Amino acid sequence: MLNKIKKLFKKGEDEREYRLKRGLTVGENTYIYSWEGIDGNFPWLVTIGSNTVISSNVTILAHDASTCRVGCHTKIGRVDIGDNCFIGARSVVLCDVKIGDNVIIGAGSVVTRNLESGYVYAGSPAKKICSFEDYKKKNKELNETRPYLATIRKWNEWHNASEEERQKMKDLLSDGCGFI
Repeated sequence: MLNKIKKLFKKGEDEREYRLKRGLTVGENTYIYSWEGIDGNFPWLVTIGSNTVISSNVTILAHDASTCRVGCHTKIGRVDIGDNCFIGARSVVLCDVKIGDNVIIGAGSVVTRNLESGYVYAGSPAKKICSFEDYKKKNKELNETRPYLATIRKWNEWHNASEEERQKMKDLLSDGCGFI
């Protein structure tokens, strides 16, 4: 099966190029950590705004073939993700969904319907947790009182941390979260 999937890509063409060539729209300053999670059958039906982060192992679907099991054809629908959004690891966004601006979606969430701008959502199905502003305020307060570990290493360099640095991190986080 993997060989069949690999044959879909021209020699040297990666997941990102494949989707962009076929109409996926991505705004400026947007980071996508798992391009293969974006619907490869209908990438032109997916739009992702600017200043957005799509975390690792997120699935974004513009089609739903389950409808074939009930005597219908495959359902298709646009997926529009706004500006300044964050979609947490292993989340799933189903077809025919619009996600507004300034939206945070917690890890492992399943987005089955439109999400209003300016809120934090989590769960399966994703439900409104709090406003974007409340989330921002809460974390800014934590940021002032909890350990800041980027003084030891930058966030993207921790994979090379020494045993001593890893232990220091564990100790500093023994009573709660911190920041990098």
